[in-house]
Amino acid sequence: MKLSFSRFLALMLCVLLLALPLLATCEEASEETSSAGSSVSGTASGPAGVEGVDSIYLDEDGHYTLEKLERPEFNFEEKEFRVCVYNNVVQNTYFSEEIGYDMYETTDDAINEGVRTRNDLVEEQYGVKVVAYAVDDVASIIHQSITVGDDTFDAAMPFMNWCTGIAQEGSLWDLKSFEEEGYLHLEAPWWDQDANQMLSIAGRLYFTTGDISFMQKVVSGAFAFNKKLYAEYCADQYGDLYQMVRDGKWTVDVMQEMAKLVAADNDGEPGMSYKDRWGLIGSNGVPSGLLLCSGETLVGKDGEDCPTLLFGESEAGVRYAQKLLELFTEASSEWFLNVQTNESVQGRDIWQTTVDVFGENRSLFYSTAFSGVKKLRNYQNMDPFGMVPVPKRDENQDQYYSLSGGYAYGVCIPKCVKNPEFSAYMLDVLACGGKNYVTPAYYEIALKLRDSSDAESAEMLDNYIFKHLVYDLGAFYDFGGISSMMTNLMASGSADVASELEKIRDGVLQAIQNCVDAYKLDE
Repeated sequence: MKLSFSRFLALMLCVLLLALPLLATCEEASEETSSAGSSVSGTASGPAGVEGVDSIYLDEDGHYTLEKLERPEFNFEEKEFRVCVYNNVVQNTYFSEEIGYDMYETTDDAINEGVRTRNDLVEEQYGVKVVAYAVDDVASIIHQSITVGDDTFDAAMPFMNWCTGIAQEGSLWDLKSFEEEGYLHLEAPWWDQDANQMLSIAGRLYFTTGDISFMQKVVSGAFAFNKKLYAEYCADQYGDLYQMVRDGKWTVDVMQEMAKLVAADNDGEPGMSYKDRWGLIGSNGVPSGLLLCSGETLVGKDGEDCPTLLFGESEAGVRYAQKLLELFTEASSEWFLNVQTNESVQGRDIWQTTVDVFGENRSLFYSTAFSGVKKLRNYQNMDPFGMVPVPKRDENQDQYYSLSGGYAYGVCIPKCVKNPEFSAYMLDVLACGGKNYVTPAYYEIALKLRDSSDAESAEMLDNYIFKHLVYDLGAFYDFGGISSMMTNLMASGSADVASELEKIRDGVLQAIQNCVDAYKLDE
């Protein structure tokens, strides 16, 4: 079969930029060969490269590999590894592109090539074909499969906020139970250690994420900014915005000051509508996102690895939450276009409106996930834009944080699968291969080269935006409404955080206890 021109270009770009040794490191698997001696090896290029990585996870050429790890022989008879993922029928923004390739026209060629390369290597080394079992609703399919005893898939990737309920029902295998025999290596760099640490409860880890998926990056937040508007209205007073980030001076107060300089009722009609020029565009979720990116934690862990309510222990945290709500409620008619409350947006698709306003050069800042950044490709007349992290609470905040949302995929093994050891084994293989091929294709090519307009934005991605991803148990589980508290207050126009927290506290604590009890049923 001839290689299409677009595919050829994508492949060549992958080779040139990532120096992928494609199939050069592949060894044929045999019955006498331990799986520890074969690996889905490839380039170690990616957000963190190999700096600081234990050599046990790298081959002699610096590629991520499984070959040095203790693993049982690969003696499974399965010929396919089927992963239940979302299609694009219902989820027109968040659908899986990292398990199967050439499934959707909107998928970047580089990502298709990365997935293809990884999957081809897996099939050649293990004799197992990787299959994306794409469905409308992964959580519903898991429930259905468990109820009727169906085993049509071997692993699943529901949204994380759906994983929480499935896990509490006792429907998922504890991923840590596959570590002792070497089927799964959760400590390896192709698994997200922050996710492992935060998402485990009572010593059990029913779902996590890592380089098997890039959705935790796609749904992470940042601030895009219009360079032309910034240069015209802000640069003389504040200088280089990127340098402000480097100096730790990019804060909420500074963002507000800049936004006020740009906002203007300039559409020729009285009142601020989405057709005017704004300082910032976003939704009711902006204050909540800023709170969780300020170092505040809603629900953390106690000494027994169980959830504990932390928000409210610090008066400073409650005061900051109140400040954010007051700030953005008052700003809604001045410099912040809240697409969920602005009357001029009624009757329009609110999420498309956010992209339209920024893509048509009518907002200085755009609070967005990287799924929104990709959609900006459609605006031919858009001014150049850059990307910076979510602003700090103040200059005393130790570092910048980015929140990974509930639409990230939680990798899990439902109890309906026929061979959970095979599933765990293959998840490790796919994650390692993802580290070599899929993550670089998304991060280095799709995000940095296609969606970033300058080297400074790429620097922001590496050193600030993805440096510290936040996985908050409260945000994923929404115990007793703790996560939706801020958005509900914002929607109602209230800033009384202390009273609302006191109102829901008992329900939060009970929901946490119910979760712990459910997780401990396996003891």
